[in-house]
This record gives sequence, C-alpha cells and structure tokens, in this order.
Amino acid sequence: MIGLALATTGLALMLRSDLLYIRGGTRRIPAQIVRHHHVRRGGATLYNAILLVPDERGGFIEVRDPLTTPFPTPVIGELLTVVHPTGYPARARIPYPWFRAGVYGMLGYAFVISGLELMGLG
Repeated sequence: MIGLALATTGLALMLRSDLLYIRGGTRRIPAQIVRHHHVRRGGATLYNAILLVPDERGGFIEVRDPLTTPFPTPVIGELLTVVHPTGYPARARIPYPWFRAGVYGMLGYAFVISGLELMGLG
C-alpha cells in the first residue's frame, strides 16, 4: 500500500513538471552555464547549474536547472542545448532523456508491482 502511494505520488509529480513540455511542445535553444547554485544538506554540498538562456524578446535570463547533483557539472562557461516549453523560457532545463526515462521506468515498475501485490496477483 505504501509502495503504491509513493510510486503514484512520484509519477504524478513528474508528470506535473512535464505537462507543459508534453502539451505545448518544446524549443531547443543554446545556453551557457554561468555559475552554480549550491546548498548544504546533511553535510553534503549539492549543486544546480545556472543557465543563461535567450528569452523571447531577444534578451537573456538566468534559469536554475532543476536537477541537483553532488558535483558542479556542467562546467562554468560550457555551451549546451537546453529545452523549454514553447513560450516559457524561464522553465528551461538541460535535457537528460535517459535519466528521465529511467526515473519514469522505475516509478512505473514500482507502480505496477505494488498494484499487482495489492490485488494479490504478485
């Protein structure tokens, strides 16, 4: 029961964060890493890349990548392609398709296995 609730919550949160990307389409644009935001949690330092992203008006905005890592990667000054929902450059993020697919896969697997177990079929 707890496993099913956790898997359902995880899937719902991921789908909620991806809804704009799914419904409205995406744009791929170049961005540069300008610095890293860091925070200490439980004795560990965690990093989010800060991206300099072109906005819709020809200017630039700074956007924090939502993925937190234990290392300051990608390196400052690196140019890379980011994605954002059409019309929402402030929601830009570094695409990690294999990582996202893996998380969806693990949560989906946990959802199915927990559901089968709850129904007595697992």
